[in-house]
Amino acid sequence: MNLSIRAKVELFHLLFLRQFERQIDSQLYAIKGGCNLRFFFNSCRYSEDLDIDIQTINPETLEAKVNKILSDRPLASMLATYGVASTTFTTPKQTQTTQRWKVSLHLDNSTLPLPTKIEFSRRKTHLNSQFENVNLTVCQQYRLSPMRLSHYGHDAALIQKVDALALRTETQARDVFDIYQLLHFANVPDLQLNSDHIELAKNALLAVSFDDYHSQVASFLELEQQVVFKDEQMWQNMLDEVMTFLDGQQS
Repeated sequence: MNLSIRAKVELFHLLFLRQFERQIDSQLYAIKGGCNLRFFFNSCRYSEDLDIDIQTINPETLEAKVNKILSDRPLASMLATYGVASTTFTTPKQTQTTQRWKVSLHLDNSTLPLPTKIEFSRRKTHLNSQFENVNLTVCQQYRLSPMRLSHYGHDAALIQKVDALALRTETQARDVFDIYQLLHFANVPDLQLNSDHIELAKNALLAVSFDDYHSQVASFLELEQQVVFKDEQMWQNMLDEVMTFLDGQQS
């Protein structure tokens, strides 16, 4: 199977999650961020990393379980059928609130490994997650059988993305794109957004340039969607729609 670099990283995320789901109660974790949008909300943007909220499980237990998944034969055997010869990983951050793994995917036909991260956060005491099927189109792309995972629903994901746009130290164009994608996935009710965060998000929105978008987002889109979203007018349309949404949440 001829997969792009972005697709191979996504495949790794899915195969890791398949093993992870078999060992962790679905009520104890929730996939968030770009992978959540990609797997459940039809986003055309590939995610560089996998971000998960988790609760109850102590850090030592989680570290042992993730290390075992990353080291064991089942994951390696599945990846090998897609041209990933091996994986290596480090654990640069293991605290009570955040646990991070840096993973390198070593390909059969390349000397340069593909980097990605898996990060778990314990900052939420209540996850309010949903246990649902991954978008079947995503599974079919990799010839994977259907799978069910725990993730944040549409409204929670949208609130998280507005907060990310508002509160990041360095504004990311991907947050704007992700909000736009969520606005087009379903009708948006009145959300419980922090009024201060709305103002901060609007200010951040004005600070993101087309060059930021082009460098940070465009190359992470599915190839056929790069044509649709590549031009500056499309970017301006996204900014306008997101700003209109934020204004509407203040009324």
